[in-house]
Amino acid sequence: MDLDDLLGLARDAARAGARTAASWRGRAHRLLVEEKAGPDDLVSQADRDTERAVRAVLSEHRPHDTIWGEEEGTTVGHGGVRWIIDPIDGTTNYLYGRPDWAVSVAAADTAGDRLLAGVVIEPALGLLTEARVGTRTTANGTPVAPLGQNDLTRALVELNFGRPAQRPMAGPTVSALLPQVRDLRRGGSAAAALAQVATGRADALWAPGLQPWDCAAGILLVQQAGGTAGDLTGPVPGSWPRSGDVLAAPAGLWEPLRALLAPVLLAG
Repeated sequence: MDLDDLLGLARDAARAGARTAASWRGRAHRLLVEEKAGPDDLVSQADRDTERAVRAVLSEHRPHDTIWGEEEGTTVGHGGVRWIIDPIDGTTNYLYGRPDWAVSVAAADTAGDRLLAGVVIEPALGLLTEARVGTRTTANGTPVAPLGQNDLTRALVELNFGRPAQRPMAGPTVSALLPQVRDLRRGGSAAAALAQVATGRADALWAPGLQPWDCAAGILLVQQAGGTAGDLTGPVPGSWPRSGDVLAAPAGLWEPLRALLAPVLLAG
């Protein structure tokens, strides 16, 4: 597999999805919005059409690969790559006209789920962040600065609670973190938040309860920017944590944050 080709295809597919999502955004008042698991878990025709646009590009160029998307499930293939798609991560933000939403496309090998390439586009910001194994993460074509923040008191930390059952942890999490860090944010899109960590627009993300499509591309962006990603049992180099609990940060912040968060997760 040529990694540059995979990254180029991920980029083309994500751009096709971003164009579809942006087109629907201009006529969002016409969208039929449905609740999946509850009032905080929304889906619309824009999500489905965006995923189909991404899938069409991938299938045209690599028809034998597996595609795993949030809205349309898994199309099983026999190629060596599995594509992991979140067509609109942050659908609630998208529907409300807020900027924190993203189109996320990742490529992983099918033997061990090693991440190979990933792209996160934040269309409302005109920002495309991408990486492949062996190269530094770039934002709109410019290599990002290595992640070097190691002062917890100056860390801006993003939070994202992916499952309704984890919302009761929000209060204890804020109580554990807020006295120790610069400040907290909750943007509402894990993919966008990981891109923000990779590009220095946030210093860390704690996001329990994610699915692979929420985080696969973004985790690679953080790792290829020199950061660490895993769950509270430890880093997961080159892949995403199977628990779905994602802590992403520069190496110097990762362990101090884990030490603050582990008691909260255990208590929950």
